[in-house]
Amino acid sequence: MLIGPRLRDRRLELGMTARELARRVDCSPSLISQVERGRAVPSVSTLWALVTALRVSMDALFDPAQDGPAGVEDETPAAEETDDGRPVLRRNARPRITLERGVVWERLTATAGKDVEFLEVCYGVGERVPEAEHAIQHTGQEYAVIIEGALSTQIGFDRYVLEVGDSLTFDSTIPHRFWNAGDVPARAIWVILNRPR
Repeated sequence: MLIGPRLRDRRLELGMTARELARRVDCSPSLISQVERGRAVPSVSTLWALVTALRVSMDALFDPAQDGPAGVEDETPAAEETDDGRPVLRRNARPRITLERGVVWERLTATAGKDVEFLEVCYGVGERVPEAEHAIQHTGQEYAVIIEGALSTQIGFDRYVLEVGDSLTFDSTIPHRFWNAGDVPARAIWVILNRPR
């Protein structure tokens, strides 16, 4: 399923036009329309801008149980009902969001957490430095550890290449962006704390 219908429902709930949302996230109304209809996949920076402008948590996009049929683009079976507090989420049932340039986020918790996002993030092979893409800024604190490949990182004006076993911690209000310039996928375990709901 696609994230677009969830974004459109939230925009309409706020009484916001596509043109107004486009102005707030610095993109074209056409892109907003294409994303909402599932005909375009947003970049990481565009998705963060959208959830910030719409005042919605990223978890709301992952969890297909929250808004009925509109949900996440995912070819794996839906997660089992977890209201009974079961602590296990099977790998093939992880809620997933697939973004532009092959970036994939998978939630690692059976249910949405309060003020925390626990993810496995994968950046596809062979990206060039995304100079044209805006850096991301949002509230919270981020923690990551690289488990495969190498992830290129820019935090503020500083650039780093993180390899397997390297970890990263930073304040999410500092502009940041990530890409994989290597020849194998770059995967990391990621935690974002204090992301407002």
